[in-house]
Amino acid sequence: MSTAPLLRLYLFFATENDQALILRRAGKKLYNLIGWDRATDTFTEGQWLRKTLREEDCALSPDGRHFLYAVINADPNQRAGAQYTVISQAPWFTALALYPQDHVWRSGGWFLDNGHYQLYEPMEVTDIIGRAAGLHRVVAGKITKDCRTGLRLVNGKPAPLFKALRERLLAGAPVPQPDAFDRYEVQGGRLYRTVGLDLELIRDFTEMTPRFEPAPYSIPREGADGQQWHPLDQEDGA
Repeated sequence: MSTAPLLRLYLFFATENDQALILRRAGKKLYNLIGWDRATDTFTEGQWLRKTLREEDCALSPDGRHFLYAVINADPNQRAGAQYTVISQAPWFTALALYPQDHVWRSGGWFLDNGHYQLYEPMEVTDIIGRAAGLHRVVAGKITKDCRTGLRLVNGKPAPLFKALRERLLAGAPVPQPDAFDRYEVQGGRLYRTVGLDLELIRDFTEMTPRFEPAPYSIPREGADGQQWHPLDQEDGA
């Protein structure tokens, strides 16, 4: 039986520009983020995290600035509970918004546009970080005279979404997928560009050394109160 660590790359593409994000899984509970400018094929190594993520429930904002990810099988004794959903600034994991869940509902979500997002979580949950300025959660509620779509912000006001987006949401249409997926392929820790029937290696990410460091926007831990907690605060870096 092979004992080689699991290594896989998950690609997330911005739909408004050439920015992309690589979620690299280096083990059962070890991930790191890599920023990717597809126009120049330059890469920025971001943050590492020792958690278990639900890769299929992660998302990148259309402008590539924010990353939404789902953590499962977390330590229930921590403030975030057994699983939670986070919004961070790409390519970092440190939370700008964090929604704890203490039940089995699906974590994760998706971006509607650069300023609005939805969660799979159908029940009432609260952001315990509160640093995601300019980002607003949209929930589906009752259709009323002042909100004929039922799509609202958490403060109860109608969500200020473009008409085409509202119509797509009400019709249950899926989130559009970038056509960039057809132009790239991953094999293990290697990223390739498809050229006809051939593959052109862009970058080999097989060998990378974990670096557990705070994000540039992290609040210093010394003297931090509970409101300044983020997922890396209880990492031992081992």
